[in-house]
Amino acid sequence: MTGKRLPIRLRAALAAALAAAVAFTAGAWWLRHEVYTSAMDDTLNRARASLGVIEQRYNRGAESSHSLIQSPETWVIVDPAGRFVEGDPDLEPFVPDPLGVHPDLPGPTVSIERDLRLGTVAGDAQPGSKHLAGRDIRVVSSAFQGRGLLDGRASAPVENLTLHILVTPRDAEEAVAAVDHVLYAGLPAAVLLVALIVWTTTSRALRPVEDIQQRLRTITSRDLSQRVPVPPRHDEIARLAATTNDTLDRLEQAAEQQRRFTADASHELRTPLAALRADLEVALHYPDHTNWPDVIRGTLGDAERLERLTEDLLLLADLDNGTPSAARPVELGALTRKAAAQARRHAPAAVRIDCPADDNLNVNITVHGDARQLERLLRNLLDNAVRHARSRVVVTVSAHDATALIEVCDDGTGIPAEHREKIFERFTRLDVSRNRSSGGTGLGLAIAREIAHYHRGTLNLGDATPAPTTGAHFVAELPLPLPRSTSPSSASASPQPSSATADSDCDMA
Repeated sequence: MTGKRLPIRLRAALAAALAAAVAFTAGAWWLRHEVYTSAMDDTLNRARASLGVIEQRYNRGAESSHSLIQSPETWVIVDPAGRFVEGDPDLEPFVPDPLGVHPDLPGPTVSIERDLRLGTVAGDAQPGSKHLAGRDIRVVSSAFQGRGLLDGRASAPVENLTLHILVTPRDAEEAVAAVDHVLYAGLPAAVLLVALIVWTTTSRALRPVEDIQQRLRTITSRDLSQRVPVPPRHDEIARLAATTNDTLDRLEQAAEQQRRFTADASHELRTPLAALRADLEVALHYPDHTNWPDVIRGTLGDAERLERLTEDLLLLADLDNGTPSAARPVELGALTRKAAAQARRHAPAAVRIDCPADDNLNVNITVHGDARQLERLLRNLLDNAVRHARSRVVVTVSAHDATALIEVCDDGTGIPAEHREKIFERFTRLDVSRNRSSGGTGLGLAIAREIAHYHRGTLNLGDATPAPTTGAHFVAELPLPLPRSTSPSSASASPQPSSATADSDCDMA
């Protein structure tokens, strides 16, 4: 796979095989070492036990017969001069200096053990048995007092004899060879088995991922209704599939909202453009019968409506994209008075706008945000209230704990419960449920809520309308900045100093 990474299942299988090979090799080495050591210990224990037995049989002389010559160990007895006395016939003559009378053997029944490497019979300084030539062996030696020969020959007692038992690793090597025979076949098979198990397990684990991948390939921007399959087991892949479906749900909702928004925006733009074009075409066809000042005034009205709609669409686009703006301290009392004053200039004469904060300039409820956007929020709420009020609109500002409240109420017919959230959707008008034709774009409340969300706040329709108003009651909640010297816990526990003033200045009565 040149230029490509190996598949996950193959990488996992190779990594598992490598780890298994290292672990099994270390285990096999430890097992061989333990088997070899155990076999050598058994052989040495037999050799140590044979020392006393051979000495006793040798001291009894002819009574011992030839039974000890059948011993499985290779042994030899030498006299004080190092000459061969009795033992393995293959070791006669046997005159290795290290196996002669050893200075470390001070007296009878004292045994020592030492390692020795025997040379060849011909030419080496340490000649020995042909089948032991060149072998590393352990020699167990003991000095004792001898009386006769083991083959039954009569002889005078021979003192200060030395018995040497040559312990070879033959039994240990045979035991290790049996283990090696199993390991040579079993170790590769075990590594392959581990790799196969990991390959199979990884393939089964990744099968839902492949299903998800195939389903995602079929999902396009034109059809976002499909969802990826969620595995029945509750593991990481199932959570990934569920998260993917949640993301697709949000994408479908956003795409549907975008399509509706585009369609509604196109419709809203088409209406004033069509009216503008119709007025101009009629005026051009009948120039002599056209009241040009009225045509120009109507054209300017349509142009203003297009301008407002375009500004609303641009503002919504900025809010949707989260375009950052400079956050500065904004005093809500002053901003509310300004918005109320502007609304009075454009409101019908029959509608009165009350803002009790006008009578007190000491209201000081400050939030951090964009003053122009917050002013737009107030203006949209007031325009909506003025459009549907019978005779009165009341706007108040207050503070409770760490939240600033902006409330706008009117005495219109109110909003049905089933439309409490629908009114915040874009291009939504409920003219049939109000007592005045709208004439707006249907974006005012949507923009107001988006501005509130942009400032980490909320905008909702209140549960109850305070007296004396009986219509709609909109409540915008904005977070107040915490004092720098106050921790969040203490700030939430202590009341805001401006709350009482604001409530008293902006009372609904």
